[in-house]
Amino acid sequence: MKLNIVILENNIISTLTVRSKLTQVLMEQGHTVTVLTTGTSQQLQAAEKMGLQVIDVKSSSQNPFHIFRYMLRLKKAMKDLKADICLTFTIRPAIWGNLVTRWLGIPTITNITGIGPLFASNNIAYKIARSLYRFSLKKTARIFFQNTDDRDLFLKHGFLHHQSTQLIPGSGIDYVHFSPAEKVFDKEVFVFLYIGRLLKDKGIVEFVEAARIVRKQHQHVLFRVIGPLWTQNLKGNTITAEQLEAWVDEGVINYVGEILDVRSYIASSDTVVLPSYREGTSNVLLEASSMERPCITCDTTGCREIVEDGVTGYLCKVADAEDLADKMLRIIELPQENRIDMGKKARQKVIREYDKKLVIDAYLHSINEASV
Repeated sequence: MKLNIVILENNIISTLTVRSKLTQVLMEQGHTVTVLTTGTSQQLQAAEKMGLQVIDVKSSSQNPFHIFRYMLRLKKAMKDLKADICLTFTIRPAIWGNLVTRWLGIPTITNITGIGPLFASNNIAYKIARSLYRFSLKKTARIFFQNTDDRDLFLKHGFLHHQSTQLIPGSGIDYVHFSPAEKVFDKEVFVFLYIGRLLKDKGIVEFVEAARIVRKQHQHVLFRVIGPLWTQNLKGNTITAEQLEAWVDEGVINYVGEILDVRSYIASSDTVVLPSYREGTSNVLLEASSMERPCITCDTTGCREIVEDGVTGYLCKVADAEDLADKMLRIIELPQENRIDMGKKARQKVIREYDKKLVIDAYLHSINEASV
């Protein structure tokens, strides 16, 4: 049966990257796939070139009036599209989107891609989110979790009801697309690479602080940063353009900007660093590991499952720049053959445990069940 499938995302970037294979498979099966999201005009056009229909529904804020207008845009789009099923990702779509699909009676599959400070923060926005999750997920057909910690928290707080839940290995990894590559840039410079949104809870501040510490002992080290300044999060979690410019002017980081295809930059790095406070399942770590690069990340949910400490990289303490710097110094001082061996073991692990086919098969099965 051919379906009108709607995907609700915060931003089109994920559709263009980690979910491109899923949308491709859905279209190959004859389904019409429409993405309700936002992004730059170039990004939205890139998605359309992939064969997707795209509707820019903008994004919501904490303002109740803006949220109401956002929900009305979602409702109109889904009614006009005559959506048969909806796939929602991340916190806002999983709340406002699921409320709309429940209102319209559209079967919905939700992916809890990560919870960030949802349960730890006393910010009013997260308090509201906690109160709404219990209601918004009540009629959801299937809920995917990317790690057991997140699912246990949702169960503990009574957010889940009778729904079928399932653990999936994040977004999975296309290990053919992210194949090993020999380091391609200056082999005389040791390169640490950060890939991610420039948010405090992604560890960008600790990355910069650790870079300052390491540079006192090693001048031949480059700290490269890829990722966008991000304004969709709470103000206290964001990095300003002025802060970023100051880091660049200081010479502590090399800022590349926002790049969709990061493979050449992973290939030109010695180690990928993600000091995130918490993840669902980190796509950055999966991609780097698949390309046989050792990783340094925090000993936290969604990261420690991917990186095996001392085997495929190193784990550091959360929000601890000194410990992060210590792990950076440790990997610099490793013989090259040891780092190569770490990378090879990293690829073997993600192929074994995080094959993207596992994720796509889970979605196809759930879509078939929900559309009956």
